[in-house]
Amino acid sequence: MQSKTIRASLLGDQIAENDKDNLKVNFIETAAYRTLIESKDATVVIGRRGTGKSAIFYKLNEVWRNQKNYTISISPEDQETIFFRKIFSFFNSSYSTARAASKLFVKYGFYLEILNAFARDYKLKEICNNDMVIFRELNDWNKLHQSSFFMRLALKIKEVIKRHEDPDIALGYLSFDLKLQDIEKFIDKNLPKKRDNIYILVDKLDEGYENDEIGAAIVSGTILSGVELNKKFEKIRVVIFQRDNIIRSVARYDDDYTRNIEGELIRIHWDVRQLFNLVTKRINSSLELKLENSRKIWERVTADQGLGNELRGEDGFKKCLQFTLYRPRDIISLLNKAFYQSLSETRDTLIMRDIEAAAKMISKARLDDLQKEYYTIFPSIKPSVNAFMGTTSKMSVSVVLNHVEKYFTTINNLNEKEKVDYGLLGADGVLRALYSVGFVGIYDKQSNIFTFCHDGRNPDREFRENDNVLIHPCYWIALNLSKNALSPDDAEQINDEYEIQVTSLAPELRSQKIGQLISALVEIEDGKDCASDFENWCFNVLKLIFSSHLDNFELHPNGFATQRRDIVATNIEASAVWKRIRADYGVRQVVFEVKNFKEVSSAEYRQMSTYLARNYGSLGFIISKSELNEPKSGAELDWCKEIFNEQKKLIIKLNAKFLASMLSKLRTPEKYDVIDKNLAKLIDTYERNYLSQKSGRKTK
Repeated sequence: MQSKTIRASLLGDQIAENDKDNLKVNFIETAAYRTLIESKDATVVIGRRGTGKSAIFYKLNEVWRNQKNYTISISPEDQETIFFRKIFSFFNSSYSTARAASKLFVKYGFYLEILNAFARDYKLKEICNNDMVIFRELNDWNKLHQSSFFMRLALKIKEVIKRHEDPDIALGYLSFDLKLQDIEKFIDKNLPKKRDNIYILVDKLDEGYENDEIGAAIVSGTILSGVELNKKFEKIRVVIFQRDNIIRSVARYDDDYTRNIEGELIRIHWDVRQLFNLVTKRINSSLELKLENSRKIWERVTADQGLGNELRGEDGFKKCLQFTLYRPRDIISLLNKAFYQSLSETRDTLIMRDIEAAAKMISKARLDDLQKEYYTIFPSIKPSVNAFMGTTSKMSVSVVLNHVEKYFTTINNLNEKEKVDYGLLGADGVLRALYSVGFVGIYDKQSNIFTFCHDGRNPDREFRENDNVLIHPCYWIALNLSKNALSPDDAEQINDEYEIQVTSLAPELRSQKIGQLISALVEIEDGKDCASDFENWCFNVLKLIFSSHLDNFELHPNGFATQRRDIVATNIEASAVWKRIRADYGVRQVVFEVKNFKEVSSAEYRQMSTYLARNYGSLGFIISKSELNEPKSGAELDWCKEIFNEQKKLIIKLNAKFLASMLSKLRTPEKYDVIDKNLAKLIDTYERNYLSQKSGRKTK
C-alpha cells in the first residue's frame, strides 16, 4: 500500500457530518432509509447514538434536492437549543402548557420556512408580496439576523411573551399572536400551485437537551407539529431524527405519547451483513482495491495467525464486532485505529493483535471521558469505577454493594471531595449513580435485555439483591474484566445510549440524603428522653461534614468511664483549618460534647475543660439546640473567657442549625471548601472578638 493511506481515519470519520465524501459513494441503504424514501408512514427516525441518523439526514437532503424539491434542513448547535430553551422556559408552568406552546411555535417556524419556499418560486412570489399578513410576517422573520431556525424562533418567542405575564393566558392568545390561521389558510390555498414538494428535515434536537419536563415538552411539541403537517398537506413532508432514549424520556412525561407519537416512529437497526457491507465498501473505496465481492475485499486486508486468532472471512469480521455494540460508529472507529496500527508497522493486512490493541485504546478513552464528564456532579466517580477493576462484567446487586462498600473502607488515598461524596451516597447511592451515567445496566426479565441509562434517571424500579447488573461492554477491556468480548446474542440484550451528555443521578441522591438528615432534626424533641437521638444525628452529620478532615469517628469511645466523651474523631490535618487547630491548640483527638437542650450552663463548660488534656489538646466543641451559634452575652461568654484565660483552653459552641446549614452546602460538590472557610471564620471570631470583650455580667 502507498504511504498516503497511513492516516488515522482510513475508513472515514465516525461522525457523519464530517464525512460527506464517504457518504456520497459508500452509503448503505437500510430498511429505515427505504421506508422514508418510499412512503410517508413515519415522521420520526429513532436510533442509538452512532447508528447513522445523521447519515440518513444528509442522504435524504441530497436525494430530495437532486429531485428538484425544496428542502429545509434544520440542524441546530447546542448553544442555539440552550438559548431557545431559556427563552421558551416562560411557558414552564406545566407540561401540557409547555408542550402546546412548543407545538404552536415550531409549527409557526415551519410555516415561515415554507413561505420562504413560496417567495423563491416565481409563480408564488407575487402572491406572497400582495398578501399584507404574509408579507409582514415573512419580512419580520427574515429580518431576524440569526440564520438558525431555533435562534429565529427564540427571538420570535421573546417578542411575543412581552405582551403577557401569565404563560397560560399567553398560550390562549398564541395562535392569534402568531397569525397561524391566516398563514395556514394561505399555504393550503397556494400549495397546489407549487410544482415541487417541500421537505423539512430536523436533526440534532438532542443538542443541549435536558431530561426534564420542559425538555420533553419541546421535543414532543416539535414532533406533534411535524406529524400535523404531514397529515394536513400532501406536498409537505417533515422528517425528525431523534435518539431513542430521549423519545423514552418523552414517553415518561407525556400521557398522550402512545396515541400521538408512538405510531409515527421508525427505528434504525443494523445486522451483521449490513455492517459487513458498510465496512468492506469503505475499505474498497479508501484503498482503491476495485473488487466487487465483500468477502474478497475483507480477505484482501486481513490475515489469520493460528487457532483463536483467525480474522479472515465473515467469522473473522464477527470477532471485530465483539468489541463493539454492533453499530456503524463503533466498527468504523475500531477499524480506523486497527488499520493505523497495521500500516504504521508497514503491514498491509490486519491481524488480531491490531484489533485488540485498538479495542483497548477505545475502551480506555471512553472510561477517561466518563470520569472527566461526570466528576463535577459525581466527585466519587473515579474510585467508584476503579472499584470494578479486575472483577467480572456481570454480578448480582448484593455482590456489587458488598464489593463497593469493602473497596471504599479499605482504600486510603481518597481526596476530600471523594470522601464526602461517598459518605453521602453510600454503596447503594454509588450503584444508582453509576446506573444513571450508563456505567452499569440492570437486567429486565420482561424484555430479556440489560437497560442502560445516560439521562440521570432513577431505575424504573428498586434494585433487588438478586437482580443482575452488567458493566457497560465498552469499559470491559479498560477495566481488565474477566469477560472482554461481546457476542451478537449479548449485544441484542443491551438497550444502550452511549455518550448522552446530560446530568447524573448522583446530585439527586446526595440532596435526598441531606434533606432527610436536615428534616430529621425537627423530629428530635429537646430533653433527656431524646438525647441519644440527637447524639446519633450529630454523629452522622459530623461524619459527613468533616469526612475528609477527620477520621475514625466514635460515639462514646470510652463507654461507661467517669469522663465519657460523646463524640471523638482523629484530626488528620487534611486542610488548613485543621492544621491550624493542631498547631495552635495541640488537638489530635477532637472532642464534640452533645447537649440536647437550648441553654448551656457553666457545668457543661467545666465538664468540657476537664476533657481537654494530652492528645485532646486545648480546643473542643459543645453542640446544643441553642438559637445562637455563639456564646450568649453575659454568664456564658464569661465562662468561655474564664476557661481560656485561666486554663488556655478554647471551647467553641456550635448549634444544630449551624451544622444543618453546613450540611446543606454539601448539596453542591463545588461548595465543599465552604465548610473549611466557615470553621476558620468561627475560630477567628472567637480569638478576635469574644475572648477580648469585657464581661457581659451586670454589676451589683
